[in-house]
This record gives sequence, C-alpha cells and structure tokens, in this order.
Amino acid sequence: MRRSALLTTTIASFLTPFAASSVNIALPAIAKEFSMDAITLNWVTTSYLLSIAVFLLPSGRMADMRGRKK
Repeated sequence: MRRSALLTTTIASFLTPFAASSVNIALPAIAKEFSMDAITLNWVTTSYLLSIAVFLLPSGRMADMRGRKK
C-alpha cells in the first residue's frame, strides 16, 4: 500500500508540470493549424490554466473525503 501511494504521488508530481508545459510546446502548431495570432493563443494558455484552477478545489475536497481516515 505504501509503495503504491509513493508511486502514484511520484507520477502525479511529474505529470502536472509536464502537462502544463506541453500546452506551451504545442502553441506554434496550434497557431499554424488554426491561423491564430498571439493574443488568441494567450487565451488558449489562460483557458487551460483556468480549467486546472477550477477543478483543483473539488478534486482536493474529494481527496479529503476518500483519503486516509484517522
């Protein structure tokens, strides 16, 4: 149990910054595909970060409810 918790935490710690930076890496391809300017591309990044922020609090609450019991 302890090892699986460590593995899950390690993977989540890696994937969070990786997912955020992968959006930035994809911006030139998105701009080319959809003919977007820099201001519109800023909305792509902002909407991605906003969606993360919106789901962060409910996810934390669910983790507290399902998490370790005292």
